[in-house]
Amino acid sequence: MTGQALQTDADGTRAAFDRCSEDVRLRARNFWYGLRLLPPERFNALCAIYAWMRRADDLADEDVEGVSTEQRLATIETYRSRTHDLFAGALDDDFPDEEAHIWVAMKQVLVDHQLDPADFNSMIDGQVADLTPRSIESMADLTLYCDQVASTVGRTCVRVWGADSEEALEMASHRGVAFQITNILRDIREDHGRGRVYLPADLLAEHEVDQAMILDWSDPQRCTHLVHALTDIAREGYNRSKRLESMLLPDCRPTSWAMTTIYRSLLEKIAHRPRQLGTNNRIRLSSLRKAAIALRARRFAWQGLGERGGVIK
Repeated sequence: MTGQALQTDADGTRAAFDRCSEDVRLRARNFWYGLRLLPPERFNALCAIYAWMRRADDLADEDVEGVSTEQRLATIETYRSRTHDLFAGALDDDFPDEEAHIWVAMKQVLVDHQLDPADFNSMIDGQVADLTPRSIESMADLTLYCDQVASTVGRTCVRVWGADSEEALEMASHRGVAFQITNILRDIREDHGRGRVYLPADLLAEHEVDQAMILDWSDPQRCTHLVHALTDIAREGYNRSKRLESMLLPDCRPTSWAMTTIYRSLLEKIAHRPRQLGTNNRIRLSSLRKAAIALRARRFAWQGLGERGGVIK
């Protein structure tokens, strides 16, 4: 792979943002429906941040024949080093071509927004932890992991959306945990295939089940109770962050509401159909349902509900 020089002219930056938005459209449909409601500059910023995160995730998850875990770790650490350079304003042009658009776009994002480099560093810590088969011993361990890979995203988003108070960032952290638990439940079978068990060992022991039992649904009552215990924890995260939208800039509130509504709807679908977690039929919302949520959020924006500072329900 050859290096590609940073393009800091307007056309190069615009093209970089366009490619980042295409990354979101193709690989994160749940986010795409919400992000499209944002004003252009904030839409571009979130697409660039997503592209950065997607690349970090790919570096941890891609199982390339002949590439050892040690080599993947070295690649991720190089990505971490470039990110440190980015925040320090010292990024050079020595990076793979497939990352060029990310660094061009992120350089502009940091001009426009005050983001916390600690959140980006923590995101990479979460990816490094996923390099080898793993299990989670306790709910405290799960909360830490959720903070690394999801709450960091939430805090970064709300900073772009105009909120950086301690209370807003705390609510974003709670919501990030809720988002990630929703993902963990939905992706049990996929994660099992990668040797990953994100369901806490102490909670599994409390309900006298293991992940294999959930995949086989061999004890419906115990498995259902375990799933409902986790959906209750996720609901608590959503409930503890319910005032977050009122703290954001008015033109960003509909996006936050739409994305949260999509994920909370997924959680409720899991709670009502826990048996489906053990099948190959992944729980998801239909495109029609997601479009309806986005349309409702757009209507809120048209009606100026966000300007009145109320909580969108």
